[in-house]
Amino acid sequence: MPEGHSLELLARRLEPIVGCQVTAGPLCGSRVTAIEARGKHLLVHGDRGRSLTVHLGMNGRVRLTEPGRGWGPAVLRTPACDVVITGTRRITERPTRRAFPALGPDLLHGRFSAVEYLRRARMLERPLCELLLDQRVLAGIGNIVRCEVLWEAGQDPFQPVSAASDRALLELAVRARRQLRRGIEQGGRLTSQVHRRAGRPCPRCRSPIESRMQGDQPRVLYWCPACQAPAR
Repeated sequence: MPEGHSLELLARRLEPIVGCQVTAGPLCGSRVTAIEARGKHLLVHGDRGRSLTVHLGMNGRVRLTEPGRGWGPAVLRTPACDVVITGTRRITERPTRRAFPALGPDLLHGRFSAVEYLRRARMLERPLCELLLDQRVLAGIGNIVRCEVLWEAGQDPFQPVSAASDRALLELAVRARRQLRRGIEQGGRLTSQVHRRAGRPCPRCRSPIESRMQGDQPRVLYWCPACQAPAR
């Protein structure tokens, strides 16, 4: 599933259609006023008080073609180019809303609220590895970033939130934001130290990296059992 940095890069790619009239497809008849990423959501705002919200999920894709050349169930036709949206988890047109109240603080946009982040985190009794993927707590983190920041911080992924200090929780958020910003600078690529490296030596201590499915919506967690051992 694309992480927050990928959505930010996608929003930037779609900037050519800002100011264009949509001649067919979702938002038909509206002029595109802005495009933005919020967590893992892409928003296309129109001037008639309606916006298109796209959640790409695992397999969603957005590509640009020459005007009139795009085909599919969701194509925004504009004089600048056609925007073809396929394989999405969800795409909806609804009244414009600048914020998603259910989403936690966005690590890439606006003023990050540490107070709000900690408030939301403390409401959930979950292990750290599941907390970081919960978009209600922090918006934009995906599986790669959660594995990497937990390893960087040397945090036990299975430690309950209640056992972590505010300082430790804030450190994870700072590291996640740094990872996402670096991903933007690197054109979408994220540097991996443990993700998808099960059985290979940890770059820090040379112990074999372990992996397992984890969470209500299982994703593969990667961690070092030595560097990230439970505190004693």
